[in-house]
Amino acid sequence: MSNKISPPSGFFSVNGLLVFLLFVAPTIQYRVELGSFSFALMEPLVLIVSTILLSYQIFSRRKLIILKDPLVYLFAAITLWAALIRPWSLDQRHGLSDVRDWLIPLLGFITLITTIRHGWRYWITIYIFLVWLSALLGIYQHLTDSFRPFISELAAYKTEFAISPEEDRLARASFAAGFFSHPNGFAMYLFTGLMMGIGKFYKSKPIVFLFVTLIPIALSLYWTFAKAGLLVMVGAILFIWIERWVKANRTLLVVALSGIIAGIVILWQVSRHIPPALLVTFWWRVGLWQIALNIIRAHPIILLTGNGMDLFALQAYYGQPHNLYIYLLLDYGLIGLIWVLVLAWHLWQRGIRIRTTGGMEAEPLLAAMWIGLLGYLVVGLVESNLMGIELRMIFMIAAACLAGLAREMAAEIQSREKAKGALHVR
Repeated sequence: MSNKISPPSGFFSVNGLLVFLLFVAPTIQYRVELGSFSFALMEPLVLIVSTILLSYQIFSRRKLIILKDPLVYLFAAITLWAALIRPWSLDQRHGLSDVRDWLIPLLGFITLITTIRHGWRYWITIYIFLVWLSALLGIYQHLTDSFRPFISELAAYKTEFAISPEEDRLARASFAAGFFSHPNGFAMYLFTGLMMGIGKFYKSKPIVFLFVTLIPIALSLYWTFAKAGLLVMVGAILFIWIERWVKANRTLLVVALSGIIAGIVILWQVSRHIPPALLVTFWWRVGLWQIALNIIRAHPIILLTGNGMDLFALQAYYGQPHNLYIYLLLDYGLIGLIWVLVLAWHLWQRGIRIRTTGGMEAEPLLAAMWIGLLGYLVVGLVESNLMGIELRMIFMIAAACLAGLAREMAAEIQSREKAKGALHVR
């Protein structure tokens, strides 16, 4: 198997450029307001591109083949559940918009995994390149404290890690945000790209790639001041090293659980010896979680029918709970919470199966992307990072890259085994 990364056949065709646009789509977080109706900039882009690519498949093959990947069913399940319950929310406009916010990323996900049949390494390289360009913009934004064209008003309250001596609280940050409306969303995008980049680095360890690509992405991620994302980034990098070292799957699970427990204990001990101002944003989140749980206790019907985010927005001091699991519980009821837990379990089991077949040993990218997706869900403990169309699309693109490359690697391993068998027979 060659390590050379070259463009797959047809990349410079219309189809290749359209696929490229799907990767670009969620990186510009801007909404177009038309009176009572609004839409994200990526919505028409994904709709048009997906329609063209899927139509091409239908006309060229006389049929549309949608791969029977478990992730298709999982993403379709939450989209269907949203379509059933979200139109009945107190804010009907927001509820209907939320259905679109699931449906369009799902369409993009299906388009990617059915259009790209081979050459996933190249497309992952394209993804890393796009993240790197965004990281350079983020570094510029931090250094100049300027040019954040789509930033929301709430992002202005973003704080850094230093305490202001005048006010005895965290100082306001000159943050990186790219073309996102909030630095925390930008941090999730950088995080997925950084994990992919680390996977590529593990393959051949090019020093130039480390300094030119990975360090700028890591710096930009640091300057988003997304504290949870940075902590998970450190843990994810450590876990990538452990995954390469530990061979037995059960041992890896024990090490992972032990690491989580040790991390919690260490953070708890550290929190007792640092200035209280450094924990303000954490306790601010705890207050939001308490409000959310109080709302659920007062309105237990939310557990069945969801649509509790409108009540939360009316009572809380911030419009969302900064916790993926509480957010899904509020908006989609117990079904939403069960869905994300099943998703996490599926990703874990899928990674274990890939390890068992030797896929991760042969291709470190698979390990890095697997850990990156799991890390995305860990960050969800303190961020609602599947809330909004762009963040959902980013997660689904990363999931498509894992599923696509895993399928490609399985085919390569099978081909090699057949070749070995043929040689043995001879």
